[in-house]
Amino acid sequence: MKIQMNKVKCVADRSYNKADDMHLMASIKNRLDKGLKPLLQPIALKKLDGDPQFDYSVEDGRRRFTALTNLKLTEIELGQEAILIDGDSEINAYLANQHTNLSLAEEIKKLYSMRERFTTLESLAVEIGHSPTWVARRLNLLNLSELWKKAMEEKIFGYMTVSHYETIATFPPEIQDNIFDYIRGVEGRDLKTASVKKFSETLYENFATLLSSLPWQEEGCGECPACKERKTAGYLFANLIPEPRCMNREYLERKRKEYVATLAAEKPEAVLVSQKYQVKDEENPQEDDPLAENEVLGPGDWRETDNAEEGTPAIIADGPRAGTQITIQRPKNSENTEPKKVKTLAERKEAKTRQRKRKAIEMMIQAIKDGETSTPDRHIIYLMAACKGTRAVCGDHFDYKTKQTFNSLELPDKIMSFASLQNKDASESAKIDLFFWESVCENIFTELGTGQSGPDEPRWAEAGIIASLVNYDLEKALADATAALPDPKSWEALEKSEKAQQEAA
Repeated sequence: MKIQMNKVKCVADRSYNKADDMHLMASIKNRLDKGLKPLLQPIALKKLDGDPQFDYSVEDGRRRFTALTNLKLTEIELGQEAILIDGDSEINAYLANQHTNLSLAEEIKKLYSMRERFTTLESLAVEIGHSPTWVARRLNLLNLSELWKKAMEEKIFGYMTVSHYETIATFPPEIQDNIFDYIRGVEGRDLKTASVKKFSETLYENFATLLSSLPWQEEGCGECPACKERKTAGYLFANLIPEPRCMNREYLERKRKEYVATLAAEKPEAVLVSQKYQVKDEENPQEDDPLAENEVLGPGDWRETDNAEEGTPAIIADGPRAGTQITIQRPKNSENTEPKKVKTLAERKEAKTRQRKRKAIEMMIQAIKDGETSTPDRHIIYLMAACKGTRAVCGDHFDYKTKQTFNSLELPDKIMSFASLQNKDASESAKIDLFFWESVCENIFTELGTGQSGPDEPRWAEAGIIASLVNYDLEKALADATAALPDPKSWEALEKSEKAQQEAA
């Protein structure tokens, strides 16, 4: 049976190499000159229904079909040059091309397109003859950070295969960039000769925390790729992470501090010690840090000992052994130093209230800057200007960013009479009030800012006056700040400890 080639639809599904095309045409022409059949491998066709122009479409062998067309052949013989197949066209094309020179980018693109038509990874995997794990890891390459996409494209690390990049893609983008620095640095040199399995294990060991190694019961953050994978029972980490891990360092660091703070509250006689030579924010700890009110000895001020009778009980505050209870000896000069006073629960609650008020004031200031509040009446604005002062509103202004002079209100430097203001229409008058108020607010924000950090109390009374002028609900903002900054869990243990001490006294 002969099939007319003009009744066959052929649409290219990927880019081709022109040199290979020329070689293919030369091979076909050579076979025809010798009286042989033109093709060694037949073209796969699929029957088309409802297409008035074409009877068939090419499922596999588009380059061969195009070569025959370029050689002016008008028909092909079914059974010799062509065979009929059925099934999904995109899957047929993928199966035909996946073992040839289909690029990785083309393969991922096709997998992503096919994935949308299948309800599960298993069903797609069965259809294309791969395992669900293989499909998931290939698709996950779409999650590579821009830094790693460029590295893969430009082959910056020559020893890396697709499997290496599949492992890197299982981490969040910010951790991927940390991995890039790690691999490029001294520590990552050994990875060049490591197996893919060792490569993966090393990255998970350094950039994902083994939950079973933590001294407290931990289920994970539930948001990082590793936790989502565990929750959904997917395939990204199959056979690579035998035990649950979490990649959310910020979350685990917060939980670690809460755990250590609780232990410290339960055992007030114990000293907190650090294994790090540089303790982050040591001079100015954040008020929401659960350990902010505790004294933490640096590595030079203690050493671990087995002599429990002569030593001092201590709790390790950071590092892999965080929460471990040990016995330490302190240098003599350290022992003679006046110990840092530990704040009581009442003092900590007072500090937490101060922190919440500052956050509420910060929310109000931002709302005013974003134009989400009302503009006070003109007499109020002028009264505030008299109290707080203002920068120039009228006349020309020089913008140091754009290096240009502008006059937004089109008013002179000085307004010579009240009539000149009253003659402006209503919209312009309101605009003047808004500009004047924004200028006054710059000085108001400066005053409020003096209580937003350091030892100064937050300017709560002053903030209340401003809130009433702009119709801002400061109490609601305080309630929102309280919800965002809850009481630390360690306070429960501290309350029980203080109560026990009072009863003992």
